[in-house]
Amino acid sequence: MAAGSTFDVKLNFGARASEQEYVEGQFATADTEWWISAGCLAIGTVLIAIGLWFSWHLFQDQRRKRVIAIELRGLTQSVDTPLESAIPRRVLGARHTLLIDVRNQIDGTKNQRQAAIDLVNLLPQQLKLAKDGRDRNDLAVYACGLAPVPVLFLAGTLLASESVINWMDWDRKELRWISPNDGADVGELAPVDFSSVNGDEIVCAMSISYPIDRNELTVSFPKLPIVELKLDGAYPGRVISEASIQNIMQQFMQAIAALQGMGVRKIHLALAAPSVLTMRLGSCYAPRNMPVMIVYQYQRAQTENPYAWGIEMPNSDRFSGLLVEQNRGLS
Repeated sequence: MAAGSTFDVKLNFGARASEQEYVEGQFATADTEWWISAGCLAIGTVLIAIGLWFSWHLFQDQRRKRVIAIELRGLTQSVDTPLESAIPRRVLGARHTLLIDVRNQIDGTKNQRQAAIDLVNLLPQQLKLAKDGRDRNDLAVYACGLAPVPVLFLAGTLLASESVINWMDWDRKELRWISPNDGADVGELAPVDFSSVNGDEIVCAMSISYPIDRNELTVSFPKLPIVELKLDGAYPGRVISEASIQNIMQQFMQAIAALQGMGVRKIHLALAAPSVLTMRLGSCYAPRNMPVMIVYQYQRAQTENPYAWGIEMPNSDRFSGLLVEQNRGLS
């Protein structure tokens, strides 16, 4: 071993492999190859340490964070593609699906239908349990649904207290869940004619995905004035953009406020709209400050009463939806 002022180290070593073979070598820090090897080793060690740190940090995030997928199924022909499969992988957190499936009850007897509504009424409690006491910053909530209009509207109302929800809608062309951020813009609602309002109870017909037949409304709600909120064109099966949803929500709230200012205390809502918009309209309905609202399900086959049942939204005294059935048209 020899050492100079620069502290160079040289090691000679040897070993007999067999009677005929002898292996020898030299280790010298003065050689350029040694410094290259040492540098690579140091860099590799640092990179491995950084990788281990990121892996540990990612593991902690995955264990701490939770992604909740709220999905409503209430149509006989509902798709079985889970919402969870559409959540981007970059969204960190353990996945938790909150599925409310009322397909076997919602088209049954009165008791079965009320049981289905009761399941939806449990949504806030189920969501609270799914959160498991986690901080808001450690939660991501996604929501969607394919169900009767009153069920979707009720779910939106029950979710109104959630500050941030990532809403999704079913694209019937691409057969997948997509965000309204990838949807298409639609026009604004036509000016609303309030001239027929003459009492404290009205029918509100809101036509977005297809036009609502006014004659069918008069069958179910004879003698009640009808106020129409509608787009100039129909948009069946289209995923509406977030900007258009926000615009329609604002116009909806303005119309409700105008009706309330005219003395309206009860609104019978007939709504033809995409699923995500239906839920969003429900989320902007404020039971404590707005008129009583009953949202109805349209049933084309029941010509004697196309709007035979609906759900009365929660109010300041009752924090749940309530089934409303009418055997004959309201007078």
